[in-house]
Amino acid sequence: MSRLRKVSTRFDDYYEMMSDPVRTDAFRRAVKRAVRPGDVVVDLGAGLGILSFFALQAGARKVYAIEKMDSIELFREVARLNGLDKRIVFIHGNSKECTLDEKADVIVSETLGSFALDENTLEFTIDARERFLKPGGRMVPEVVRLWLAPVESERIYRKLDFWRNVGGVDFSPALGELTRRLLVEDIDEESLLSRPLVYGGFDFRKIKTPFYENRLTFTFERPGTVHGLAGWFDAELFDDIAISTSPSSPRTHWRQAFFPMKEPIKVIRGDFMEVLMRVGPKPGMLDDTVISYDFFCSQKALEIGAQKVGRNDPCPCGSGNKFKKCCGV
Repeated sequence: MSRLRKVSTRFDDYYEMMSDPVRTDAFRRAVKRAVRPGDVVVDLGAGLGILSFFALQAGARKVYAIEKMDSIELFREVARLNGLDKRIVFIHGNSKECTLDEKADVIVSETLGSFALDENTLEFTIDARERFLKPGGRMVPEVVRLWLAPVESERIYRKLDFWRNVGGVDFSPALGELTRRLLVEDIDEESLLSRPLVYGGFDFRKIKTPFYENRLTFTFERPGTVHGLAGWFDAELFDDIAISTSPSSPRTHWRQAFFPMKEPIKVIRGDFMEVLMRVGPKPGMLDDTVISYDFFCSQKALEIGAQKVGRNDPCPCGSGNKFKKCCGV
C-alpha cells in the first residue's frame, strides 16, 4: 500500500504528460522510426515506461529502462500485465551510477521541462550517450532549440504580487524566492513585447558540456510593461518529426516557462533590453538545473518609466513627434 501511495504523489503529472496528444503522438512516431527490429534501446528517465513500450512495439529486442523514482514499480506491473516484462531490464536508480551489460543502438528519453533543459537534461543525456550508446547510435530527441522573449502579463505577475501583503503581513521574502524560480504558465502570443530570439540550440548527439550562457538583445515592438521573460522550446525528435511549445503552437502539458522580474519595468516601442542567461547543472546527482539571468534596459526606458507621458505630449525618445504617433503606438 505504501508503494502505491508513493507512486500516486506524481500520478497527476504522469496523466498530464501521457494524455498530451502533441507529446505522446510525436514521441510514438519518432521512436517507431528510430528503433529497428532487433535493436537494444535505453529509456533514460523511463517514468511509467511509455517510451519503452513504443520501442518494443517498433521491434526492439531489449530495453534497458532506467528510472530513479518509485514509478518504476508501477511500470514493472504494467509490463508484466501486458506480457512485456521479459524484454525489459528494469533499473531502479540514477543513470549516472548505472552500468549496462551491452551498448545500445538507440537512446530514447523525455526528460524535458518547460524550458527543455530545466530537469538537468544535458548532464544526464551527455553521460548516457558517452557510456551507453554505440558509435553512430540514434537518439530521440536529437536537437532542442530554446526561445526567449520579454512578456507583459499582469495576470501572471499578480500571483507574485500577492505575497507583498497577505492579511496585513509582509510576505515579500516569498516574492524574492519566487522571482528566482521558473514558473510554468500559459502565455499568450499577444503578450510578447518583442520578436522572440533563439537563446540556444543543443544537438544531443554532439554536445559536450552541460553549461551554457548567451546574451540576447530584444527590441520592443510596442509600449508596455515587462513582467518577465517567456521561454519555450522546439524539439527535433527524429528526422522530420518535431514538436513546439511556443505560445503560437497547440497547447501542450509543458505550457511555457515564465522567468519573473522582481519589479515590472515600463518600456516604449523601439527601446531595447539585454538579457544574459546562464544554464548549468546543480552539483550532485540532482534532476535540477540552475538557470540565472541578468537584464539591462536602456536609460530611455528607465526615464520614461519614471515619468507620466500624455499621448499628445512630445515623445521622450526625441523624435519630435507626439507620443501617440511615435513610441506610444
